[in-house]
Amino acid sequence: MKQGNKRLLILCPYPPGAAPSQRFRFEQYIGILSADGWEIQQEPFWDAQSWEILYQSGQIWRKIRALLRGYWRRTRLVFWANRFQVVLVHRELSPMGLPWVAWVLTRVLKKPMIFDFDDAIWIPNTSQNNRWTLGLRSYGNTARLIRMSSLVFAGNAFLAEYARSCGGGARIEIMPTTIDTEGHHNRVSSPRKDRFVVGWTGSHSTLTYLDDLKPIMEQLAEEFPVCWVVVSDVRPSFDCSFLEFRPWSKETEVESLLDFHVGVMPLRADAWAEGKCGFKALQYLALGIPAVVSPVGVNKEIVQEAENGYLCSAPEEWLGRLREMASNGPLLARLSKNTRQGIVEKYSVLSQAHRYLEQVNGLLKH
Repeated sequence: MKQGNKRLLILCPYPPGAAPSQRFRFEQYIGILSADGWEIQQEPFWDAQSWEILYQSGQIWRKIRALLRGYWRRTRLVFWANRFQVVLVHRELSPMGLPWVAWVLTRVLKKPMIFDFDDAIWIPNTSQNNRWTLGLRSYGNTARLIRMSSLVFAGNAFLAEYARSCGGGARIEIMPTTIDTEGHHNRVSSPRKDRFVVGWTGSHSTLTYLDDLKPIMEQLAEEFPVCWVVVSDVRPSFDCSFLEFRPWSKETEVESLLDFHVGVMPLRADAWAEGKCGFKALQYLALGIPAVVSPVGVNKEIVQEAENGYLCSAPEEWLGRLREMASNGPLLARLSKNTRQGIVEKYSVLSQAHRYLEQVNGLLKH
């Protein structure tokens, strides 16, 4: 196929640049694909106007209108999608209903399809403000899309095993969530020395895990000058005197994290958490910040015990490790020194770019 005659259609839930899942799964590779001659068109289900209200409370009628606009865009694309050689679907085609558009693309138009996912999205789960949609969502579509695909990019081994169980004959590749260690997460933390900053970053969907950490942090704050920094799109439901909330934005996310002495990632041991791809830990480590995480899923591969952080289960383990790090400057310095290189080698865009490009190009022979 001639240079410039490779066209990739990306079907994703959210507008470009809006959601971390998209930014760190495929959007980081768009420039690399373009440089290789791919023409790329990204088509979200939710437009920018919809994204602004999607996770707000209420707004039901506006959300319904946004939903209908999304279905209209998905319906129209079947009339012009034939000019693309390959289709990539990230997470889902639509939140409700059968994925008939994917059936048209793969079975009628015979397009090879990549399905990319980084969460256990076949398990019913939704935000608190959209609980009313829980019974309407089509969680079985994950398996259907996998069976229609030629290639699956799974974010970790747990997700890859699920994909294999779905059948269908797709090639299953573990494609980790990656960090741009050259253009974005390209600095190293140097926090203030007059306080011990424990940081957490994440979206509204994972804020609930902080509830388990609150009593531990309260006890730690009785012993040390502690600041607990939470970077998120939504303020935590609780408050305490040493908590500092910083609204998340794409422009300031790295700057917000550079103040951390330690980054935390508490999880609960269930199937949903097993599907997580460790993005918080990857961010911390890429910025030279030791990570203290729950030993769930891919966290056990990213964090090496006592090398670049700690794996903690019981509350006393969390408290003990954080206390140790708050009181032992040389230990903290040693852990910090061991963080970034492992991310550059295994979880960076740089380390995975060739493989990503090779896999996509391989579908041209499909």
